[in-house]
Amino acid sequence: MSDILDEKIVKIVKEVAELPEEFLVTRDQNLRSELGIDSLGMIDLVMHVENELGIAVGEESTGSFATVADFHDHVRALQSDPVA
Repeated sequence: MSDILDEKIVKIVKEVAELPEEFLVTRDQNLRSELGIDSLGMIDLVMHVENELGIAVGEESTGSFATVADFHDHVRALQSDPVA
């Protein structure tokens, strides 16, 4: 990951998962099993992204995100098309 959106999402994922700054987050990591984000953490992740980026992700969609890439791609699509 390399752009500003990527950096913001990685920062938020690390914050929610309580990972050290030096921890390497990759696109294929599973949010739950590899990064330890539980269902409440997923809601927290969505809320952080909504506040940081000013978009509506929707808490009801948290079950559809398995990997960092799934979440990132969904957020990117929302930024491109806010009615997605």
